[in-house]
Amino acid sequence: MTMDKSTLELITVAGEYKKWALEARKKFIDLRLKQDDEIRTMYINITRNITKEIRKGNLSDFNKVRLKQILKQLTQEIKILNEQLVFNFDEYLNKNVETATSYSKNILINAVETAQITKVTKAMIQKAFYDINIRTVEAYYTRVKDGLFLSDRIWSKCKKYREDMKVILQTAVTEGQDCVKTAKMLDKYVLKGKKTLVDEYPNMIKRIGNRVPQNISYEALRLARTEMTSAYGDGVLASAMINPATIGIQFMLSMAHPHTDICDEICGEDNFGLGKGVYPINEAPAYPFHPHCLCIMLTVVQPLDILVGRLKNWIKNPMNDVPLEMWYQEVYGNLNF
Repeated sequence: MTMDKSTLELITVAGEYKKWALEARKKFIDLRLKQDDEIRTMYINITRNITKEIRKGNLSDFNKVRLKQILKQLTQEIKILNEQLVFNFDEYLNKNVETATSYSKNILINAVETAQITKVTKAMIQKAFYDINIRTVEAYYTRVKDGLFLSDRIWSKCKKYREDMKVILQTAVTEGQDCVKTAKMLDKYVLKGKKTLVDEYPNMIKRIGNRVPQNISYEALRLARTEMTSAYGDGVLASAMINPATIGIQFMLSMAHPHTDICDEICGEDNFGLGKGVYPINEAPAYPFHPHCLCIMLTVVQPLDILVGRLKNWIKNPMNDVPLEMWYQEVYGNLNF
């Protein structure tokens, strides 16, 4: 099977740890695709609730009276949508953080088992990473972006949906459409996008112009992709900080990179002498670099033989490797296990 350039680069960078790097990358992509589908389905279902009510008017005009009734229902529907999105985001935030930290976790488990030490065990490492996952997600919820918490950012997308629907419905009233035609138009829009309405509803599309997006779920999808990738990045950084073999954080371009932008600069620079696209943990740029960014983020780690040698030397005398002893005391010294 032919591999794309970004996958080959990931394999090269990860080296002997490539199995876990590829697993994490695949899981990250799979999570994004699965969440995309779930969010689209939410918007389809909630719109169908609206169009089902509109269709009750049959061939009678969709007038201002009916508009008022539907807008009232729409207000209730977006509350349901918000609840669904909040639940969905929470689920995928946790999964993305867990996926991001799995790389360093697996490397450490492999190292202590290869070194055959008992001072740090697989169970202890699993507990430490479980705790860091929880703390990372909790910290994410307290973060403010553009003056908004995550819950506020989600709610803003629900309100945007209501405003977009309101524009379309008000235009349907102006056009004098009947209820069946209006419902049919909304169903088509949510399933196939605004462009598909041009031939069948030319006057209406002209009136609407650019006031609604090409796809009704676009704003929510954009937010989800940005937030989940950001959470993944937080997970990589958090796990790198409790991995004593961490050298730095590397960023690589994905094959989904269509044109030159900030990603090329970040992934191509070597400002710290660590290699192209490699940064010290405390100098790593904010990730993702833009909405929909698919650049690869990976912890650069010492080779297994070096890490195992350090662990064995440390077991003989903790002062033989002061950084390892500090790592042990900070991460496992007070571990509630």
